[in-house]
Amino acid sequence: MAPGQQAVKPGNATGHSGAPGQTGDNPGQAKKTADELGTSSSSSTSAHGLASMLQWLDQPVNSFPWYSSSGSSFYNQEVPDTTFSPFSEFYAASGIPVVNGIISTPAKFDIAQKTPATIYYGAGEALPYSQYVSTMPSRTNDLWVQGETSWSQYVVSPVGTWLQLVANVPVGGSAGFYESVQTDKTTQRYSTYQFNQGYNTMNFYAGQVGRHMLYFVVNNQPSNVIIVDVFAQAPSTQYQTYATTTTTPIVSTQPQTTPVGGDTPVTIQSQGMRGYQVFLDENYIGTDGSGGDALDGVFDFRVIGGQNHNIRVYDGQFNYPKSMYFARGVLKIINVEPGIAVYA
Repeated sequence: MAPGQQAVKPGNATGHSGAPGQTGDNPGQAKKTADELGTSSSSSTSAHGLASMLQWLDQPVNSFPWYSSSGSSFYNQEVPDTTFSPFSEFYAASGIPVVNGIISTPAKFDIAQKTPATIYYGAGEALPYSQYVSTMPSRTNDLWVQGETSWSQYVVSPVGTWLQLVANVPVGGSAGFYESVQTDKTTQRYSTYQFNQGYNTMNFYAGQVGRHMLYFVVNNQPSNVIIVDVFAQAPSTQYQTYATTTTTPIVSTQPQTTPVGGDTPVTIQSQGMRGYQVFLDENYIGTDGSGGDALDGVFDFRVIGGQNHNIRVYDGQFNYPKSMYFARGVLKIINVEPGIAVYA
């Protein structure tokens, strides 16, 4: 099941702009009609992708029961991990703190180092990123949720997790960032940020159950709307799904340490684990509390940035593996707790 299956369209089908798959109303936005979008393609492949978008615009989309007039009790329910699993690449258990705002301070994003293979819009429609940039106008403000290999304009995440957002701002400048949160009532938030020209990255904290609708405006040009549906996750399901079943025999001697270095700092931290071993790309690199490292649940090392690495933590009973991308020169903080998957 591809990301985006529960996106909801506002009003009528023709009110969409900028990036494909806009999933909410965007006040003051200059809108394109279906006919205008349909003429922007110059190849049969592009036409097929745009035709898929237009087909989505004309179809009703399912919604969760909590968005019906009788579904307010749904806010108090915990949902199984299967609700989140199609979107697991889009959220993490930690991120850059958000101080008195909606998102973290926007930072420059190098699209050449982390180009998505696919974008998802509408009801799970997929489009190669290369096709998207070749067919859509280059002067529009775009907003996406970044995954490990894909971007999406719709995500379902557990409450208390972090999402990485990517904004394309062709002219840069001061931006108004808007959040509308729907529960049994609707609340609005607004903050201002300075966006760099081109691609920007920032964190969003999904700290409240409900439907979060996000967009920004730069130079009177609004972006598309992204939707993040946030649910409470059933604890028992989380443990049964994430706790690893692979064990490694405890040995009395430490494995041989592989020297590591690089241009990107990494910190592993844990509240509930001490003396764990750390493996980088299946090579042992050290142990919390040994070799000069304090026994405090925190282990620091460096990797070569601009690529993916496999991180594995072993606590003497269970392995906690995770493959993740490391932006060059940017500190990566990885959280790992007993019985829960590794998150960054």
